[in-house]
Amino acid sequence: MPPWPADGEVHVWSATLDEGDWAQAEGILGSDEVAKAAAYRFAHDGARFSRARILRRLVLARYLGCAAGDIAFGETGIRRPCLADREGARVQGLDFNTSRSADMALIAVASGMRVGIDIEVARVMDDIDEIARQHFHVNEWLAIAGERAPAAKQNVFLRCWTRKEALTKAMGVGLHLPLHAFFVGTEPEAAPFRAFFDVDPSGQPGWWLTDLSVPPAYAALASDGVPKRLHLWRMRL
Repeated sequence: MPPWPADGEVHVWSATLDEGDWAQAEGILGSDEVAKAAAYRFAHDGARFSRARILRRLVLARYLGCAAGDIAFGETGIRRPCLADREGARVQGLDFNTSRSADMALIAVASGMRVGIDIEVARVMDDIDEIARQHFHVNEWLAIAGERAPAAKQNVFLRCWTRKEALTKAMGVGLHLPLHAFFVGTEPEAAPFRAFFDVDPSGQPGWWLTDLSVPPAYAALASDGVPKRLHLWRMRL
């Protein structure tokens, strides 16, 4: 069992969804999770969805000291998952956020701070400039448009995209906060850094971002305070 996250401490768990014996843990999923997995058109996509949900339950159960199948979930903000009791009321304590892309999944866990995480595995993209022009901060779009080499363009785009996704997930606002309304930059950052809002969101704390990218997987962590310590854990079944 991992130690409970201290103040300012974030634990990030990773798993490769196409490796391991995930079938042994499928019984811990709730009926809604099973139904969502079955709704996928392709079986391998449904399997990856199930495994990411299994990862979430197994990781949280380690902290909570309970059976993974007994954990209940609710929502706060705009479709932001949280721990809940059996009646659906939010349970205070651990904050967490998950993300998956291709065969990779991440879950961030913290106590006393809000976190959001996003991961994107590099893939062929031919509309990067148009997406950036329509949705990113003007300074980010110009930086992306200025990259001529396809590999470099994808590198700065995915670094920027995962930062924005992680931040909106931590805030629980989804796309109700336009992605062009705040600046997260495209350059690699060696330490946590602040996001810049053109207009500060009313009542929101200062938000920090931490790069976790290891190409071809790009990832970012967002939090409502500067992380004092980051632990990286690996889950294998």
